[in-house]
Amino acid sequence: MDVAASDSIVAGWRVTAPAGLVAEEVAEPLKLSVLITYFKGADVICDAVRSVLAQTVTPHEIVICDDGSPDDLLAALGPLREHVTIVRKENGGTGSALNAAMRAASGDYVVQLDQDDAFAPRRIEAIATVLTARPDLDVVATNAVIELGARQVTTLSVIDPYPLIDQRAAMIATCTFLWPTVRRSLLLDSGGWDETFKVIEDWGCALRLVLDGARVAYVHEPLYRWRLTPGSRSSSNRAAHFEDQVHLTENALVHPSLTAKERAAAKSLLAARRRSLAREHARRALEMRAPDARRRSLALVTGAGFDRATRGKAAVAVLSPSIAARFIARRREHNDPAFEALAERGFRLPA
Repeated sequence: MDVAASDSIVAGWRVTAPAGLVAEEVAEPLKLSVLITYFKGADVICDAVRSVLAQTVTPHEIVICDDGSPDDLLAALGPLREHVTIVRKENGGTGSALNAAMRAASGDYVVQLDQDDAFAPRRIEAIATVLTARPDLDVVATNAVIELGARQVTTLSVIDPYPLIDQRAAMIATCTFLWPTVRRSLLLDSGGWDETFKVIEDWGCALRLVLDGARVAYVHEPLYRWRLTPGSRSSSNRAAHFEDQVHLTENALVHPSLTAKERAAAKSLLAARRRSLAREHARRALEMRAPDARRRSLALVTGAGFDRATRGKAAVAVLSPSIAARFIARRREHNDPAFEALAERGFRLPA
Protein backbone atom coordinates (compact mmCIF):
# COMPACT_ATOMS: atom_id res chain seq x y z
CA MET A 1 0.00 0.00 0.00
CA ASP A 2 1.44 3.38 -1.03
CA VAL A 3 1.87 5.86 1.83
CA ALA A 4 1.74 9.59 1.06
CA ALA A 5 4.72 11.64 2.18
CA SER A 6 4.95 15.26 3.25
CA ASP A 7 7.64 17.89 3.75
CA SER A 8 8.96 18.92 7.15
CA ILE A 9 12.03 20.60 8.61
CA VAL A 10 14.23 18.36 10.74
CA ALA A 11 16.98 20.30 12.54
CA GLY A 12 17.22 22.67 9.61
CA TRP A 13 17.04 20.04 6.87
CA ARG A 14 14.08 19.92 4.48
CA VAL A 15 12.92 16.32 4.52
CA THR A 16 10.15 14.45 2.71
CA ALA A 17 8.95 11.41 4.63
CA PRO A 18 5.77 9.56 5.60
CA ALA A 19 4.23 10.39 8.95
CA GLY A 20 5.62 8.26 11.73
CA LEU A 21 7.27 7.92 15.09
CA VAL A 22 9.19 10.95 16.34
CA ALA A 23 11.87 10.30 18.97
CA GLU A 24 11.03 11.78 22.35
CA GLU A 25 14.58 11.64 23.63
CA VAL A 26 18.07 11.40 22.18
CA ALA A 27 18.95 7.80 21.48
CA GLU A 28 22.35 6.17 21.44
CA PRO A 29 24.49 7.51 18.55
CA LEU A 30 23.79 5.54 15.41
CA LYS A 31 26.60 3.66 13.72
CA LEU A 32 26.74 4.41 9.99
CA SER A 33 29.03 2.30 7.80
CA VAL A 34 30.09 3.69 4.41
CA LEU A 35 30.37 1.03 1.69
CA ILE A 36 32.58 1.55 -1.37
CA THR A 37 33.09 -1.02 -4.12
CA TYR A 38 36.40 -0.94 -5.97
CA PHE A 39 37.36 -2.04 -9.46
CA LYS A 40 40.07 -0.30 -11.52
CA GLY A 41 39.55 2.93 -9.62
CA ALA A 42 43.09 3.92 -8.67
CA ASP A 43 42.66 7.45 -10.04
CA VAL A 44 39.45 8.20 -8.10
CA ILE A 45 39.33 6.12 -4.91
CA CYS A 46 41.31 8.60 -2.77
CA ASP A 47 38.90 11.43 -3.58
CA ALA A 48 35.98 9.23 -2.52
CA VAL A 49 37.64 8.23 0.76
CA ARG A 50 38.77 11.78 1.55
CA SER A 51 35.21 13.02 1.09
CA VAL A 52 34.11 10.60 3.82
CA LEU A 53 36.96 11.52 6.15
CA ALA A 54 36.05 15.20 5.71
CA GLN A 55 32.49 14.69 7.02
CA THR A 56 31.28 16.98 9.80
CA VAL A 57 29.98 13.85 11.54
CA THR A 58 32.38 10.94 11.45
CA PRO A 59 30.87 7.64 10.26
CA HIS A 60 31.42 4.43 12.20
CA GLU A 61 33.65 2.93 9.50
CA ILE A 62 34.55 2.84 5.82
CA VAL A 63 34.43 -0.60 4.22
CA ILE A 64 35.90 -1.04 0.74
CA CYS A 65 35.29 -4.24 -1.21
CA ASP A 66 38.01 -4.94 -3.77
CA ASP A 67 35.97 -6.76 -6.42
CA GLY A 68 38.87 -8.71 -7.89
CA SER A 69 40.46 -5.60 -9.39
CA PRO A 70 43.68 -6.28 -11.32
CA ASP A 71 45.36 -3.15 -9.95
CA ASP A 72 46.75 -2.50 -6.46
CA LEU A 73 44.14 -0.96 -4.15
CA LEU A 74 46.60 -0.56 -1.26
CA ALA A 75 49.04 1.35 -3.45
CA ALA A 76 46.22 3.54 -4.73
CA LEU A 77 45.10 4.37 -1.17
CA GLY A 78 48.55 5.11 0.15
CA PRO A 79 48.35 6.58 3.70
CA LEU A 80 44.55 6.47 3.56
CA ARG A 81 44.62 2.68 3.92
CA GLU A 82 44.77 3.01 7.73
CA HIS A 83 41.32 4.65 7.72
CA VAL A 84 39.48 1.86 5.90
CA THR A 85 38.58 -1.80 6.23
CA ILE A 86 39.26 -3.77 3.06
CA VAL A 87 37.39 -6.88 1.95
CA ARG A 88 38.61 -8.84 -1.06
CA LYS A 89 36.76 -11.22 -3.36
CA GLU A 90 36.83 -12.56 -6.89
CA ASN A 91 35.26 -10.29 -9.47
CA GLY A 92 31.50 -10.68 -9.44
CA GLY A 93 30.07 -7.24 -10.13
CA THR A 94 28.96 -4.31 -8.04
CA GLY A 95 25.99 -6.07 -6.45
CA SER A 96 28.12 -8.90 -5.09
CA ALA A 97 30.77 -6.43 -3.91
CA LEU A 98 28.16 -4.37 -2.05
CA ASN A 99 26.85 -7.53 -0.40
CA ALA A 100 30.35 -8.52 0.70
CA ALA A 101 31.01 -5.04 2.12
CA MET A 102 27.62 -4.99 3.84
CA ARG A 103 28.22 -8.36 5.49
CA ALA A 104 31.65 -7.18 6.71
CA ALA A 105 30.24 -3.92 8.10
CA SER A 106 29.11 -3.55 11.71
CA GLY A 107 27.02 -0.38 11.57
CA ASP A 108 23.30 -0.06 12.20
CA TYR A 109 22.92 1.49 8.74
CA VAL A 110 25.02 1.24 5.59
CA VAL A 111 25.65 4.17 3.23
CA GLN A 112 26.62 3.51 -0.38
CA LEU A 113 29.31 5.55 -2.18
CA ASP A 114 30.51 4.80 -5.71
CA GLN A 115 34.29 4.86 -6.12
CA ASP A 116 34.21 7.72 -8.66
CA ASP A 117 31.78 9.90 -6.67
CA ALA A 118 32.04 11.91 -3.44
CA PHE A 119 30.05 13.05 -0.42
CA ALA A 120 29.42 16.71 0.34
CA PRO A 121 30.85 17.49 3.81
CA ARG A 122 27.52 17.40 5.70
CA ARG A 123 25.95 14.30 4.13
CA ILE A 124 26.50 11.96 7.10
CA GLU A 125 25.41 14.75 9.47
CA ALA A 126 22.10 15.17 7.65
CA ILE A 127 21.45 11.44 7.49
CA ALA A 128 22.30 10.87 11.15
CA THR A 129 20.12 13.82 12.19
CA VAL A 130 17.09 12.50 10.33
CA LEU A 131 17.54 8.94 11.62
CA THR A 132 17.93 10.14 15.19
CA ALA A 133 14.72 12.19 14.94
CA ARG A 134 12.83 9.42 13.12
CA PRO A 135 13.95 5.99 14.38
CA ASP A 136 11.11 4.34 12.42
CA LEU A 137 12.77 5.10 9.08
CA ASP A 138 14.44 2.31 7.14
CA VAL A 139 15.99 4.34 4.33
CA VAL A 140 17.33 7.90 4.06
CA ALA A 141 18.42 9.32 0.71
CA THR A 142 19.59 12.77 -0.31
CA ASN A 143 19.47 14.92 -3.39
CA ALA A 144 22.62 14.88 -5.53
CA VAL A 145 24.66 17.27 -7.64
CA ILE A 146 25.33 15.84 -11.11
CA GLU A 147 28.75 16.75 -12.45
CA LEU A 148 30.16 16.36 -15.95
CA GLY A 149 33.92 16.55 -15.70
CA ALA A 150 34.47 19.22 -13.05
CA ARG A 151 31.31 21.14 -13.96
CA GLN A 152 27.99 20.98 -12.14
CA VAL A 153 25.28 20.55 -14.77
CA THR A 154 22.13 19.85 -12.76
CA THR A 155 20.79 18.08 -9.69
CA LEU A 156 18.92 14.83 -9.30
CA SER A 157 15.81 16.69 -8.14
CA VAL A 158 15.68 18.65 -11.42
CA ILE A 159 15.69 15.59 -13.66
CA ASP A 160 13.70 13.38 -11.30
CA PRO A 161 11.73 15.20 -8.56
CA TYR A 162 11.09 13.09 -5.49
CA PRO A 163 7.41 12.04 -5.40
CA LEU A 164 5.05 12.96 -2.59
CA ILE A 165 2.51 10.35 -3.73
CA ASP A 166 2.60 7.13 -5.76
CA GLN A 167 6.20 6.46 -4.80
CA ARG A 168 5.88 2.81 -5.73
CA ALA A 169 4.76 3.56 -9.28
CA ALA A 170 7.36 6.33 -9.60
CA MET A 171 10.08 3.94 -8.45
CA ILE A 172 9.19 1.40 -11.13
CA ALA A 173 9.39 4.14 -13.77
CA THR A 174 12.63 5.80 -12.58
CA CYS A 175 15.06 5.45 -9.69
CA THR A 176 13.67 8.23 -7.49
CA PHE A 177 16.58 7.99 -5.03
CA LEU A 178 20.16 6.85 -5.37
CA TRP A 179 23.00 5.79 -3.00
CA PRO A 180 20.72 5.63 0.04
CA THR A 181 21.41 4.87 3.67
CA VAL A 182 19.63 1.61 4.54
CA ARG A 183 19.01 -0.21 7.81
CA ARG A 184 21.58 -3.02 7.65
CA SER A 185 19.34 -5.63 9.27
CA LEU A 186 16.70 -4.96 6.62
CA LEU A 187 19.22 -5.56 3.84
CA LEU A 188 20.44 -8.75 5.47
CA ASP A 189 16.89 -10.06 5.87
CA SER A 190 15.96 -9.22 2.26
CA GLY A 191 19.05 -10.73 0.67
CA GLY A 192 20.87 -7.50 -0.07
CA TRP A 193 21.57 -6.37 -3.62
CA ASP A 194 20.45 -8.60 -6.49
CA GLU A 195 23.71 -9.85 -8.00
CA THR A 196 22.11 -10.69 -11.35
CA PHE A 197 21.91 -6.99 -12.27
CA LYS A 198 24.82 -5.73 -14.36
CA VAL A 199 24.60 -1.95 -13.83
CA ILE A 200 21.44 -0.84 -11.99
CA GLU A 201 21.64 -3.05 -8.92
CA ASP A 202 21.05 0.10 -6.81
CA TRP A 203 17.70 0.75 -8.50
CA GLY A 204 16.72 -2.91 -8.26
CA CYS A 205 17.45 -2.98 -4.53
CA ALA A 206 15.71 0.34 -3.87
CA LEU A 207 12.60 -0.74 -5.75
CA ARG A 208 12.38 -4.02 -3.85
CA LEU A 209 12.71 -2.20 -0.52
CA VAL A 210 9.94 0.25 -1.46
CA LEU A 211 7.60 -2.52 -2.65
CA ASP A 212 8.31 -4.44 0.56
CA GLY A 213 7.13 -1.46 2.57
CA ALA A 214 10.37 0.20 3.68
CA ARG A 215 9.86 3.67 5.17
CA VAL A 216 11.88 6.17 3.14
CA ALA A 217 12.95 9.76 3.85
CA TYR A 218 14.47 12.13 1.31
CA VAL A 219 16.72 15.08 2.25
CA HIS A 220 16.36 17.78 -0.41
CA GLU A 221 19.82 19.27 0.02
CA PRO A 222 22.18 17.96 -2.74
CA LEU A 223 24.71 16.19 -0.52
CA TYR A 224 26.05 13.60 -2.97
CA ARG A 225 28.32 14.39 -5.91
CA TRP A 226 27.49 12.14 -8.88
CA ARG A 227 30.43 12.45 -11.26
CA LEU A 228 29.62 11.42 -14.82
CA THR A 229 32.50 10.78 -17.18
CA PRO A 230 32.63 8.80 -20.45
CA GLY A 231 34.54 6.06 -18.65
CA SER A 232 32.42 5.83 -15.52
CA ARG A 233 30.19 2.85 -14.81
CA SER A 234 27.07 5.01 -15.24
CA SER A 235 28.20 6.03 -18.74
CA SER A 236 29.03 2.67 -20.28
CA ASN A 237 27.42 -0.57 -21.42
CA ARG A 238 24.20 0.75 -22.94
CA ALA A 239 22.73 -2.68 -23.64
CA ALA A 240 23.21 -3.70 -20.01
CA HIS A 241 21.12 -0.71 -18.89
CA PHE A 242 18.22 -1.76 -21.09
CA GLU A 243 18.55 -5.45 -20.18
CA ASP A 244 18.55 -4.58 -16.49
CA GLN A 245 15.46 -2.38 -16.88
CA VAL A 246 13.60 -5.29 -18.45
CA HIS A 247 14.78 -7.54 -15.60
CA LEU A 248 13.77 -4.94 -12.99
CA THR A 249 10.27 -4.57 -14.44
CA GLU A 250 9.79 -8.33 -14.66
CA ASN A 251 10.76 -8.58 -10.97
CA ALA A 252 8.29 -5.85 -10.07
CA LEU A 253 5.45 -7.61 -11.89
CA VAL A 254 5.76 -10.72 -9.75
CA HIS A 255 5.83 -8.79 -6.47
CA PRO A 256 2.73 -9.84 -4.49
CA SER A 257 1.95 -6.33 -3.23
CA LEU A 258 1.29 -4.76 -6.65
CA THR A 259 -2.17 -3.28 -7.12
CA ALA A 260 -4.11 -3.72 -10.35
CA LYS A 261 -3.26 -0.14 -11.36
CA GLU A 262 0.45 -0.62 -10.62
CA ARG A 263 0.47 -3.92 -12.50
CA ALA A 264 -1.09 -2.37 -15.59
CA ALA A 265 1.47 0.46 -15.58
CA ALA A 266 4.33 -2.00 -15.08
CA LYS A 267 3.14 -4.15 -18.00
CA SER A 268 3.10 -1.08 -20.23
CA LEU A 269 6.60 -0.15 -19.07
CA LEU A 270 7.84 -3.69 -19.67
CA ALA A 271 6.63 -3.60 -23.28
CA ALA A 272 8.30 -0.23 -23.83
CA ARG A 273 11.55 -1.39 -22.25
CA ARG A 274 11.61 -4.53 -24.37
CA ARG A 275 11.25 -2.30 -27.45
CA SER A 276 14.14 -0.12 -26.21
CA LEU A 277 16.26 -3.23 -25.76
CA ALA A 278 15.39 -4.42 -29.30
CA ARG A 279 16.40 -0.99 -30.69
CA GLU A 280 19.68 -1.13 -28.79
CA HIS A 281 20.47 -4.64 -30.03
CA ALA A 282 19.76 -3.54 -33.60
CA ARG A 283 21.92 -0.43 -33.22
CA ARG A 284 24.76 -2.44 -31.73
CA ALA A 285 24.54 -5.06 -34.50
CA LEU A 286 24.82 -2.29 -37.12
CA GLU A 287 27.80 -0.68 -35.38
CA MET A 288 29.59 -4.04 -35.13
CA ARG A 289 28.68 -5.00 -38.73
CA ALA A 290 27.22 -8.18 -37.23
CA PRO A 291 25.72 -10.83 -39.55
CA ASP A 292 22.31 -10.47 -37.88
CA ALA A 293 22.12 -6.66 -38.31
CA ARG A 294 19.50 -6.85 -41.09
CA ARG A 295 17.39 -9.35 -39.16
CA ARG A 296 17.37 -7.21 -36.03
CA SER A 297 16.46 -4.09 -38.03
CA LEU A 298 13.68 -5.95 -39.83
CA ALA A 299 12.25 -6.93 -36.45
CA LEU A 300 11.84 -3.21 -35.71
CA VAL A 301 10.05 -2.64 -39.01
CA THR A 302 7.57 -5.46 -38.48
CA GLY A 303 7.33 -5.55 -34.68
CA ALA A 304 4.38 -4.22 -32.70
CA GLY A 305 4.49 -0.92 -30.88
CA PHE A 306 7.39 0.81 -32.64
CA ASP A 307 6.81 4.40 -33.71
CA ARG A 308 7.04 5.63 -37.30
CA ALA A 309 10.48 7.20 -36.88
CA THR A 310 11.94 3.96 -35.53
CA ARG A 311 10.38 1.94 -38.36
CA GLY A 312 11.73 4.40 -40.94
CA LYS A 313 15.29 4.27 -39.65
CA ALA A 314 15.12 0.49 -39.35
CA ALA A 315 13.88 0.24 -42.94
CA VAL A 316 16.95 2.14 -44.11
CA ALA A 317 19.12 -0.27 -42.12
CA VAL A 318 17.43 -3.26 -43.76
CA LEU A 319 18.15 -1.83 -47.23
CA SER A 320 21.71 -0.70 -46.43
CA PRO A 321 23.26 -1.65 -43.07
CA SER A 322 26.49 0.18 -43.94
CA ILE A 323 24.73 3.53 -44.50
CA ALA A 324 22.82 3.14 -41.25
CA ALA A 325 26.05 2.27 -39.39
CA ARG A 326 27.76 5.43 -40.67
CA PHE A 327 24.77 7.54 -39.60
CA ILE A 328 24.86 6.01 -36.10
CA ALA A 329 28.61 6.64 -35.82
CA ARG A 330 28.22 10.32 -36.77
CA ARG A 331 25.38 10.75 -34.30
CA ARG A 332 27.36 9.11 -31.49
CA GLU A 333 30.23 11.54 -32.07
CA HIS A 334 27.95 14.45 -31.20
CA ASN A 335 26.19 12.85 -28.21
CA ASP A 336 27.66 12.94 -24.72
CA PRO A 337 27.74 9.37 -23.33
CA ALA A 338 27.32 10.68 -19.80
CA PHE A 339 24.00 12.32 -20.65
CA GLU A 340 22.96 9.28 -22.65
CA ALA A 341 23.47 7.27 -19.45
CA LEU A 342 20.95 9.49 -17.67
CA ALA A 343 18.42 8.99 -20.47
CA GLU A 344 18.96 5.23 -20.39
CA ARG A 345 18.02 5.18 -16.70
CA GLY A 346 14.74 6.90 -17.53
CA PHE A 347 15.68 10.36 -16.23
CA ARG A 348 14.37 13.54 -17.88
CA LEU A 349 17.29 15.65 -19.06
CA PRO A 350 17.52 19.43 -18.57
CA ALA A 351 17.00 21.56 -21.66
